[in-house]
Amino acid sequence: MKKKQLLKRLILLISVFALVLTYYCSAVSAIDTVKGDYDDNGLVTTSDARVILRLAVRLEVEEDPDALFRCDLNDDGLVSTADARGALRVAVRLEQPVTVTASQSESAVSPSRQPTVPGSSVVSTTGQPTVPNTTSIFIPVDDIVMDKPAYPSIPDYEIIPDSFVFVCYGYGHGVGLSQYGAIAMARHGYSYSQILAHYYQGVTMVREIIPVYESTLHTGEKVDTVELICRVVQQEIAGITHPVEDAEALKAQAVAAYTLLKSHNFTLPNRYTMAYASSMSEVRSDVVDAVYSVLGEYLTYNGELITTPFFAYSAGVTTDASTVWGGDYPYLKPVTSYYDIEVEKYAGYRSLITVDTFSSEEMAQRIRQYDSSINLQEDPAQWLQVLSHDCAVSGEVGYVSAMRIGDRVIDRCAGQTLRANILDLDIDSHCFSLIYYDQNSQPHYLNAVTPGL
Repeated sequence: MKKKQLLKRLILLISVFALVLTYYCSAVSAIDTVKGDYDDNGLVTTSDARVILRLAVRLEVEEDPDALFRCDLNDDGLVSTADARGALRVAVRLEQPVTVTASQSESAVSPSRQPTVPGSSVVSTTGQPTVPNTTSIFIPVDDIVMDKPAYPSIPDYEIIPDSFVFVCYGYGHGVGLSQYGAIAMARHGYSYSQILAHYYQGVTMVREIIPVYESTLHTGEKVDTVELICRVVQQEIAGITHPVEDAEALKAQAVAAYTLLKSHNFTLPNRYTMAYASSMSEVRSDVVDAVYSVLGEYLTYNGELITTPFFAYSAGVTTDASTVWGGDYPYLKPVTSYYDIEVEKYAGYRSLITVDTFSSEEMAQRIRQYDSSINLQEDPAQWLQVLSHDCAVSGEVGYVSAMRIGDRVIDRCAGQTLRANILDLDIDSHCFSLIYYDQNSQPHYLNAVTPGL
């Protein structure tokens, strides 16, 4: 009798255990979808976030409704940049993953509820979060091994009587990161951190856990910061790069752009701060990959956020920021950028040396538009005189820091003032030599008598 009771109890216990096990297994199998897990391997990784961003900006196409459902983290029926940010936050453990049951998943991807990918004009943004942690790495300055090539010959130009001729070296303001120099360094095997450490001396790399800031364009338009950095890298440097060879240059540009944007509190003050593509539809896939690989990295000096200007290419040496903006920036000192001298190797349509000519009548008009109180002498050969430069090219030619314009002496930022404010950027650089040809086509050399800062 006791054996029968014991057997019944054993059978009952086994039955209860089997029911519990069945319920548990069914529950586990039902939780089979993790939001943000694009590849459906049970984990949300940075790779998933990258793919979601590529889908959101139409660099990739996904027709599987189950995959699109997993990508739609905020369940708004769109696969957007906001979902990419959400996946990245989950990947770096700033947020917990969200799981859904099989029945929920099947219901969600019905034809009437299937997520879609927005057009490139759709931008989802969130407010600026609190980033709890950062990591810092000092970048040692490596000796950059580059032999200085010979400067090319000055291009032939037509001598026009009563005109000013500017023979310019390089393209841009010449301070900070040389974009063509970065490309050349990347092709010679330097990493993006080495490129940055060369052009911004003594800096420390800081990485935020995740940058999800919203940015404001100079027009007032709000955009997603990650998207904006992608568009900046595309416009500023990607058009002159090779998708495979120049990845490190793209990364260097991305870090410089993010640092510069951060230094302006994520608001572009004007259209000259940095250029950007009109939409994400113009951005190459390798640019997106490069931006994501260095996402959140920015530069500091002695613990302080820095400004990171960049430009096309130098005269062979970058210039001190004081020749452009005045003041002292210890991380923006002149460094060699000899690869720039051979810029034709990296962009055949560019030249290190360009020549621009202005008639005396046009020069007078531009000077008076800039400042009508400047008095010009009767002889145009007396209007302009270079007083000092940094000898970037030679003892006679460099980035101009001081000039006399008419009866006015400008003793700081003179070359950039002439280039930007008087000549409206119609010359490529403020590293120039200057010649006036009189009515008889005789040259008057207006370079510094005593060069050097």
